Amino acid sequence: MTIEIKNLQCISTLLTNYADKIISINEGSSANKRIESLIQLAKKNGVKTISSKGGFSAICKQPVIQDIKDKGLDFGEVVLVLDEVQDTRNLGSCLRSASFFGVDSVIIPKNNSADFFNTAAIETSTGGIYDLKLFKATNINVIIEHLKKDGFWVSGFSEHAEASLEATNFEGKNALILGNEEKGLRKLVEKNCDQLLKISKHGQISSLNVAVATAIALFELKKKLRYKN
Repeated sequence: MTIEIKNLQCISTLLTNYADKIISINEGSSANKRIESLIQLAKKNGVKTISSKGGFSAICKQPVIQDIKDKGLDFGEVVLVLDEVQDTRNLGSCLRSASFFGVDSVIIPKNNSADFFNTAAIETSTGGIYDLKLFKATNINVIIEHLKKDGFWVSGFSEHAEASLEATNFEGKNALILGNEEKGLRKLVEKNCDQLLKISKHGQISSLNVAVATAIALFELKKKLRYKN
């Protein structure tokens, strides 16, 4: 299976950093300076270009999704779990932040979630999705228990939490869990976390978009882990 990408910024990033994920470039029937430069970049990087009457696009390999049931999985040191994030562009933005901040693995539910394979999610990630180990889970609560047994400290995020992200120290292996755009984390997921954290507000709005909250959470986590080393 393949994915057709039409977003020029995403294609540019793919050609620069993930050219091996591109099967071919459709040159399209109309061109401008930016498209012409991308075609030249594709040829320079050994990506096959095809003359076509349609629009300019990149035909890419699908991201690899690992089976969460496999034994001996290596999740790395930092895991991002997105509990029923349903907007595809929110998912893509979270994946972009995960790539930027060096997250090792991202886990989403198999049901009631935006999909890794969605074109909008891949485009919004600007190709960062290909940096990450991707997993789908039937039951997020089972995954939380698995992560705990593997030595992860699991932090869930809620605007109603008492402890603040800013005042929290991190060390070792960490899993951050952020929830649905409207409902946040499900109650059982909250209960199973080692701790619940909030991002302190300084104005009137009570909550952040999940993609923005993810970026802030990952920034704080990485900053504090860096100071520990």
